[in-house]
Amino acid sequence: MTKMLYLFVAVAFMACQERSSQQEKKEELKEGVEKIRQDVKETAADAEDYLQAQRDELREDLEQRKKEIDLKMEELKKDGSEKSKKARTRLGKLRTEIDAKLTDLKNSSAATWDSTRKEVDTLLKKSDREWTEFKEDFKELFR
Repeated sequence: MTKMLYLFVAVAFMACQERSSQQEKKEELKEGVEKIRQDVKETAADAEDYLQAQRDELREDLEQRKKEIDLKMEELKKDGSEKSKKARTRLGKLRTEIDAKLTDLKNSSAATWDSTRKEVDTLLKKSDREWTEFKEDFKELFR
């Protein structure tokens, strides 16, 4: 009978050891999951910061281009010639496109970022081209 009691105590002790070992493994697993969760949060925050920095850079470029156009349009208002009116009309169309892209840029999400970025880059290249052509076409207005 005492042998049975010792055997029972030994089995119970081993069962308790197994439970504490399993508990330790569960704790390690929970810690690992928490670390992964924290890393994902940090990565998401870094990605959002990067996206916001790119968005700000493009917004600044577009706003700078818009200011240049506004300044030139103000100068052209002083000159009442027909050529000046044509130039203002052309610049007004370009300014409208820039305003639309600024709105798109402000409302873009991470999911639509790539396409918005491409569209803004295309518009900036187009506006560079048009600005150069504009200067060539209206040389006399750029004294």
